Amino acid sequence: MASMSSVVGAYVVLLGAYYGDNLPSPSLVVQLYLKYNISRVRLKVPSLDILEAFRGIEIGISFGVPNDMLPNMATNKTLVEVWFNTYIVPYVDDYTINYIVVGDKAIPGLDGNILPVMKSLQDLLNAHYLGRVKLTTLVGFKSLAVTNPPSSGAFYPTIVENMRGILKFLGRQGSPLMVSLNTYNRYVYGGNISLGYATLSEQNSTVHDGMLSYNNLFDEMVDAFYAAIDKANVRDVGIVVGETGWPTCGNNNATTPLLASEYNRNFKSHISSGKGTPKKKNIYIEGFIRSIFNENEKSRESQCYGMFNVDSTPIYSPVF
Repeated sequence: MASMSSVVGAYVVLLGAYYGDNLPSPSLVVQLYLKYNISRVRLKVPSLDILEAFRGIEIGISFGVPNDMLPNMATNKTLVEVWFNTYIVPYVDDYTINYIVVGDKAIPGLDGNILPVMKSLQDLLNAHYLGRVKLTTLVGFKSLAVTNPPSSGAFYPTIVENMRGILKFLGRQGSPLMVSLNTYNRYVYGGNISLGYATLSEQNSTVHDGMLSYNNLFDEMVDAFYAAIDKANVRDVGIVVGETGWPTCGNNNATTPLLASEYNRNFKSHISSGKGTPKKKNIYIEGFIRSIFNENEKSRESQCYGMFNVDSTPIYSPVF
């Protein structure tokens, strides 16, 4: 994924976070992925039992370095090497590792720790001839000080220098910035946003930003990130959507299986079309849908993003 104009495919897969005490075994989860031909999965953080379950299975895996480990790893390369030898080295010949995500919405807050860890991991990847594995970090919309209109998108001044360093590193390695996009939250809490605009169901342009016109909130949010990247004086970094989706419960008529199905299907169709966004036309955007199950150790609304019940029956018809 060398740049935003050279993406060769778009993938829609499930985000496997595994935050629950009622979830099926990793081996059963892998069988579910195979049944529905899911080609890629992103884990919030790796665990050895889950990685073992995927061994020898043709499913690309991405996973993250936990936020609470970043400060110590940033100043201690030995800790980076221990993590690398635990979660990367034993598995490199048994499946494809797509992304190592250094921090999950750790910006702002831990932005000064991310680049040192990335550099240490890149040195290890290079030493093991693993250039195909891409490093990135997941940033949420809270990293943007300005989001509207999209062309005004900008990172908070307090993090922009660290973001510039991270983005330049990603550009040199041909890696994208991973972003978290939640149109549901903007619809519910942002005000004056229509349901069709939030679920990518609107056909007509309803928002205008200079010469650009938007018919969905997703494109607005993506282009706000692209504008922020531009304002950081970095031009060669694309975007991969690390998580998006729509909850099926938790907020009455705003969270139903029908709406979740509608959003996810529209999202898949939209990013797979190669039309890009109003700001960045004719590009594929890779994306991960959250999540595989409703995970009971999350807060009520946050646990409702699952596509399957814990007995592996679909909550609604899967989008694959």
